[in-house]
Amino acid sequence: MTPTSATSLVPADNAFALLAVLFLLTAVGAALEKTGIGKRVSGVMLVIAIAIALAQFDIIPSSAPVYDVIWTYLVPLAIALFLLRADLVSIVVDGGRTLVAFLFGAVGVVAGAWLGARLLDLGPFEAEYAAVFSATYVGGSLNFAAVAEAVGFRDPTALATGVAIDNVLGLGYLLLAGAAATWSVFRSRFAWRAELLTGAVGDADDAARVPTVIDLALALGLATLACAAGIELAARLGQPAYAILYITLAMVAIATLGSRWLKSIAGPELAATLFMYLFFAMLGAGADLGAMWGAAPALFVYVLVIFAVHIVFLLVGARICRLNHAEIVIASTACIGGPPIAIAFAVLFGWRRLAVAAVATGVLGYVLGNFVGIGVYEVVAP
Repeated sequence: MTPTSATSLVPADNAFALLAVLFLLTAVGAALEKTGIGKRVSGVMLVIAIAIALAQFDIIPSSAPVYDVIWTYLVPLAIALFLLRADLVSIVVDGGRTLVAFLFGAVGVVAGAWLGARLLDLGPFEAEYAAVFSATYVGGSLNFAAVAEAVGFRDPTALATGVAIDNVLGLGYLLLAGAAATWSVFRSRFAWRAELLTGAVGDADDAARVPTVIDLALALGLATLACAAGIELAARLGQPAYAILYITLAMVAIATLGSRWLKSIAGPELAATLFMYLFFAMLGAGADLGAMWGAAPALFVYVLVIFAVHIVFLLVGARICRLNHAEIVIASTACIGGPPIAIAFAVLFGWRRLAVAAVATGVLGYVLGNFVGIGVYEVVAP
């Protein structure tokens, strides 16, 4: 970590200059994600790596007031925007048997997070790591950020280490899941209703609409309304630290009650993704490379324990409920990788009937991730 933020080329108190750098980092990361290396390591990892380098060479500060703004305002807004599509009725109807598989997998993640924390010494941030990893492997990166905020986990080095381990092992797991989808032994042992997988999904969705000012204003307005309601409700109930849970409830209620109208709003995910890129750039800026290296081995094993227990629960549940190999793979990738990866697998392997289920289960993960992460934190914390 840079010894002092005051010596950086971009001063910590120059909010506009610092924001300009963070937005530029976001643009570079998003652009590189379309390249060969970006597809392998993800734009998020590239943003973190570049931010670490800039901070190490004293170009940007390791701490600054604008970073607190990102934590306090943009992270809650990002998760509210992502949940704008979280219509619970559609999730239950469209999820089908894949939803059952997903729930087994999610329970496996929770059990693995608890078991790993009991078996391994993760240092002073043990409960925090258990919280963010269980949240991200039930939901996604936005849940990682939201739960970190909720449990007061703001150490940039520890967080950047967690994100790095998540990206490396998460990618490895998804490669393994993709390979398993082609294994004849796996397919033959979980072959129930396999002949129904390749049918058409139904009418194709309309081409994605380019977001307008009205779309973005409505999406941000609803997201800020959910944040305001959630924070106020949490304060009234004496749980201000867990405001993100009440924001989640408020946004899911809005998404479910207004589902027909909200489908016409384009672009909420775009704004949410921008905010998350800024969050990860901020993490990279505050990271300490020496501390990251020291924490990595234990976290590496910890994530492997989570994955192993997740697989065991998922396969046992699949045998009990007679779920087929495709439902297992889609549910697992929805847990570990999120909706985009799950739907990509459904299309890649020709399981088009599971495409909608992939989205439904992934969105449910976003809804549950915050509750899971904070629940695990309460159990693991001393």
